[in-house]
Amino acid sequence: MIKHIGSFVAQPVFTVAAIRQIEKRLFAAERDPFAVMQRAAQMLFKHIAINWPDSQHFVIVVGGGNNGGDGLLLARLLKQAELNVLVLDCAKTERRGDALKAFDLALADGVDIEPFDALRECVGSVVVDGVLGIGARLPLDDALCSVVDWINRAKRAGASVMAIDLPAGVDADTGYAQAYVAADITLSMVQPKIGHVLGVGSIASGRLVNESLGSNALLSAMSEGDRSSLSVASFSEQIDWFDVAQLAKHKPCSRFADSHKGRYGHVAVFGGDHGYGGAAIMASEAAAKSGAGTVALMTRGEHVAASLVRNPNVMAFDLAHERAMSLGIRKDTVVVLGPGLGREEWGEALFQRVMALSLPLVLDADGLFWLAQLSDVSLPEGSVITPHLGEAARLLGWRIDAINRSPIEASVALAKQYACVVVLKGLASVIANPQGQVYIAGKSEPVLSKGGSGDVLSGMLGATLAYYKTPLEAALMAVSWHNYAAGEMAGKRGVHRAQPYDVLEYLD
Repeated sequence: MIKHIGSFVAQPVFTVAAIRQIEKRLFAAERDPFAVMQRAAQMLFKHIAINWPDSQHFVIVVGGGNNGGDGLLLARLLKQAELNVLVLDCAKTERRGDALKAFDLALADGVDIEPFDALRECVGSVVVDGVLGIGARLPLDDALCSVVDWINRAKRAGASVMAIDLPAGVDADTGYAQAYVAADITLSMVQPKIGHVLGVGSIASGRLVNESLGSNALLSAMSEGDRSSLSVASFSEQIDWFDVAQLAKHKPCSRFADSHKGRYGHVAVFGGDHGYGGAAIMASEAAAKSGAGTVALMTRGEHVAASLVRNPNVMAFDLAHERAMSLGIRKDTVVVLGPGLGREEWGEALFQRVMALSLPLVLDADGLFWLAQLSDVSLPEGSVITPHLGEAARLLGWRIDAINRSPIEASVALAKQYACVVVLKGLASVIANPQGQVYIAGKSEPVLSKGGSGDVLSGMLGATLAYYKTPLEAALMAVSWHNYAAGEMAGKRGVHRAQPYDVLEYLD
């Protein structure tokens, strides 16, 4: 199930439907589903001992489902270890099956179980969120919102928070959330879910740890056909998560001992209307520093001198000159179109002119604006578009909230509509192609919340598109590289002072 991408790997993440199928097979193999719940509680106890070895006071907030059952069995283990544990019960319906069995065992062992009260002060140094499972329906009602708020207030008051499987309030299939528990650590059970690494869920989960509870061996033993039968959203391919931490050891776009500049491609960046020259200059610098063999900036004449002063290695051409296009465009050119393009007559004319070249391109910023205006445009084969939520909504004709609630569906819809690879930018980005292959990459990096970050990413994408064999792989590498370098930059320069182009100093 693990995908190998050169020196890197991508890990599958699953929908609720797929997890249910895996659980069904796991329970059948175990012949006793309750044994799996007991093993989950043991894993929770183990990670509590690892992370908070000196803590003596624990509060476990439980709902009425199996997620709460895990918490109740954990409470038994803490009680048996002679630690102080209090269970706050917020179940609204009668327990059944294994959840009821766990509740009865906890009572029999003398675990202190009391009804949840939003006015109660937290007396635990560690709070465990066992409120909702992966099948919870959103939005949360007022009662559950008060539970979420209580756990978050306990955290602000100094308690540590562990979530069982998924923080309460997070949609397991999309990572969408409104009111949600902000966990320090989430112990995922069976297999990681999409909601752990996408959207707000990627923040709410804190540090993510997975305990397979025997499912890894089960999946390894399954045939390829059986694995592909697992329900993964509505797509034929699995959804994979690329952990950008891998880039600490390896970097994309490796250089070779027998290199020459022609081996790494040529990138031409088009853009930079009046007042927007910086965007195009940053994109061209990003392409150069990401390893493109040669880079040309195609812009207004007023920006040429600034580009040459900043990046003399980048060829800079005034598009008003007759020979600019013939000099800046070479064989096997990758085009970056959009940074600083503008929404005036100059930008529209340049968009039409570049599209007529029929070269693979990275389309961003105002390039996406013009794409949305011109319904008869077809993108050249091998192209990549990089919309944020608002741009994606304009291209699809959806509401922004619909994109936010269904980022994977939106990404695949865009990829099919424009027959290209899509990078839907967000806290974590979704990379999709028209065949329904989907990757999730990156994590929240507040330092990127500045104008110009997308321009730098576009330039990096131009370089990776010139390097890698497929646009899907190129997009995945650029997004991950950009995100990882941003994290390194934020640690060294801080989130306020660092500028979008500074990320290029942290690529190696």
